[in-house]
Amino acid sequence: MLESFERAVERVIERSIAGIFRLRVQPAEIGRRLERAMLDGRVTSVGTTLAPNLYEVSLHPDDAVTFSGWEDALNREMESWLAELAFARGLKTVGPIQVRVVEDASVGRRSVRAEGRFSGVVKPAEPPSRPAPDLPRPLRLLPIEPGVPAVTLARAAVSVGRSEDNDLVLLDPEVSRHHARLEPDGTHWRAVDLGSTNGTWINGVRQSTATISSGDEVAFGGVRYTVAPG
Repeated sequence: MLESFERAVERVIERSIAGIFRLRVQPAEIGRRLERAMLDGRVTSVGTTLAPNLYEVSLHPDDAVTFSGWEDALNREMESWLAELAFARGLKTVGPIQVRVVEDASVGRRSVRAEGRFSGVVKPAEPPSRPAPDLPRPLRLLPIEPGVPAVTLARAAVSVGRSEDNDLVLLDPEVSRHHARLEPDGTHWRAVDLGSTNGTWINGVRQSTATISSGDEVAFGGVRYTVAPG
């Protein structure tokens, strides 16, 4: 989805001052910062996951000046893209998504800072003291090789792949950009391969969909994990 954001921003830029913008702040960096602000700001409330709906993109004044005259067009593109991202992630918002660009001298030149907040007070749901009957118990995927991130499976599905828009990012050439998804399935967790090139393997067997539990070995391409209680 980051590519679609870049294309939309480039269409706006082509009508104005593309060259100057590209020399200062890359559209992909703005998109990544906004996406991270959305995902970091998620809260669970009344049985659903909410994302912030108000976003502020802070740029150094020397970079922000290049937006003069077309801030509104850029803001609309950012708002539209964030709305699509929220839908793709299964997130709700408490109101329309709004984005604004502000000047901030504390932000480094050619850098971007993005923050998300809610338009009203959102009370996160209290975490249950024990897993609900219709939810699987938490699990942890512990890497077998060093230098690979671990991940906890708690309530929501976890996307796995080489692309930075995944929840578990694996920078390995044998891992596809969008490789697999780990998701609740009744009282268990399951691994779902997303058509990866090198496959998702459960205990040495390539699987398209399979239940996983403590003690299993899961591999995404050549990146191997041991499943442990969460």
